Amino acid sequence: MGARLHVDPARFTGDTIIVSDEDHRYLVRVLRLGVGDQVTLFDGRGGEADATISRLGPRAVELHVEARRQGEATTGPLLTLVQALARGEKLDLVVQKATELGVGRIIPVTTQRAVPRLDTIRAASRRARWQKIAREAARQCGRADVPEVEPVTALPLALDAAPRDALKLVLWEEARQVRLRELLPAEPPPAIVIVVGPEGGFTSEEIAHAREAGFSPVGFGPRILRTETASLAALAVVGYALGDLG
Repeated sequence: MGARLHVDPARFTGDTIIVSDEDHRYLVRVLRLGVGDQVTLFDGRGGEADATISRLGPRAVELHVEARRQGEATTGPLLTLVQALARGEKLDLVVQKATELGVGRIIPVTTQRAVPRLDTIRAASRRARWQKIAREAARQCGRADVPEVEPVTALPLALDAAPRDALKLVLWEEARQVRLRELLPAEPPPAIVIVVGPEGGFTSEEIAHAREAGFSPVGFGPRILRTETASLAALAVVGYALGDLG
């Protein structure tokens, strides 16, 4: 795979695109590209463009767009991951790998047993970080689209906002007899929402709310996985069932 660079959709127009700051450092210092080298640009919404570096400055790079096309965005049902907040950088890993596995939307949520709620400023900063991680992961894995990382919200709000026609699944360690793959229909649904709890698991009250919102509790048989492992394992199982993996 050649050099790829994400460009904000608002600037993804015209025959000339100028990039600076981190993008400039990435092209010049990391990839060591120069005038005449080829770069694939993508806007995160499915649009791609073949471009050539036409001018190289100390702080900016000018690219000449030669051809545009619709890239291979993730196909199939819209896959949403509702992920409980976790300690440390675990959510960074989940966002990165979920992007690689084809998720279309990520909703970080607060739960009764999750880490303390984030204040407004810190939550906004974390969201910007996660969105950047998603863009970088999309660039590296060749996706033409970038999943949207929603603002941190409370679990009940995320549950109630799930699409009515979606396949709704909530991972729960006490649902060992109902395996995830058993609830996947033969025909892909229009949307799939997977909810993953915190390190301490969901409370019975939260599972009751999930059931009321139309979610089916599922598990991985005898295994109890860490929150970040459970998210990625579930997305891999769904991806395999949909034909995206394997």
